[in-house]
Amino acid sequence: MIRRVVFRLHLTVAIAAGLVILILAATGVILASEELVTGLAERRYRVTMPRAGEGERIPPDALVAAAEAWGAGAEPPFAATSIEYRAGTDAAVRVHAGRERRVFVDPYTGEVLGGGMARLEGFFESVNGWHRWLSFPDSAIRRGRAVTAAANVALLLLLLTGPILWIPRRITRRSVAEGLLFRRGVKGVARALNWHYVIGIWSVVPLLMIAVTGMVMSYPSVGDRVYPVVGGAISFGSVTAGPGVGQVGGDVAGEVAGQDPLAAPGASLAAALAATESRIPGWRAIVLTLPRPRDAEVRVEVRAGRSGQPQKAGVMRVDRRTGAALSWESFADATPSRRAREFLRYAHTGEYWGLAGQVVAGLVAVGTALMVWTGLSVALLMFRFWRQKRSG
Repeated sequence: MIRRVVFRLHLTVAIAAGLVILILAATGVILASEELVTGLAERRYRVTMPRAGEGERIPPDALVAAAEAWGAGAEPPFAATSIEYRAGTDAAVRVHAGRERRVFVDPYTGEVLGGGMARLEGFFESVNGWHRWLSFPDSAIRRGRAVTAAANVALLLLLLTGPILWIPRRITRRSVAEGLLFRRGVKGVARALNWHYVIGIWSVVPLLMIAVTGMVMSYPSVGDRVYPVVGGAISFGSVTAGPGVGQVGGDVAGEVAGQDPLAAPGASLAAALAATESRIPGWRAIVLTLPRPRDAEVRVEVRAGRSGQPQKAGVMRVDRRTGAALSWESFADATPSRRAREFLRYAHTGEYWGLAGQVVAGLVAVGTALMVWTGLSVALLMFRFWRQKRSG
């Protein structure tokens, strides 16, 4: 009796939310490959490092000037807001204008290599819109978010009821093996059910993580209660900035400009870059936020891991006059709620655990799509059987 009630509940929820869950799974597969695809596409912007003694990196302000001159004829004109350095002697420098626009510049020659990949970025932005709010128009984004949020709840319910149905009626070695391994030589409903059970039981744990984090992010009222608990219960690692804050690179500004850095923004950028590189030798990306004319500090974001790993990132503030590192704020220094918010956001995509996490998330998304497909196929076959039985 209980098994029949659970089965009907599982089937009803699956039919009601199956299509939306299928869309979320398919778009999740594409988004899981975004970093890999964009990384391969950016290889065309690789640069050739000059031979020893033949060339050095151009100061950051010169790279910014080259990017702005290249984009001066655009509408609106290219106005740089930050400059990003990537580790590696063949990595181009990215000069950003807000979040949407960027230009790749050769750090040794100052040559502008290109203005990014607008079509590829637009494609992933469109896929992201489908994943988050089903690409509803701007006036109906809230409705789209409500639908995807309900789908996350439905997925969680399916994951809680599915293992109950997976348990064989008679527990034997053979019956358990049939639920854990793909069977050969079966077709039709038997094959669809076998695939559904096997994929579901092997992916239930990461899928629970995806469903729970998606639900928490979808409902702010739930997040407000969950974030403090998660932030206080989980231990988060962080990147250290070497020895205590001191006069790191204190003479760099004077060497570059020979004058007050507040009157020469380029000198402060060079000082901030030198200070950061000397304090965090294992960095993978350094983002210098261009200061306003009278700002006394330069904000520098440092990432020692991949994107989506906030525990391996931090923010350093550097004095524009002296090049001294004034402060370092790591992931561990954030409030528990903020740490939990960042953790749950990137745990949802698997990025928090680096490349391995993204691979697992992508495979699980593929498995989810197959589960939806096989589940709906079984439901359709059962409906046909029911109609034939009723008419007969």
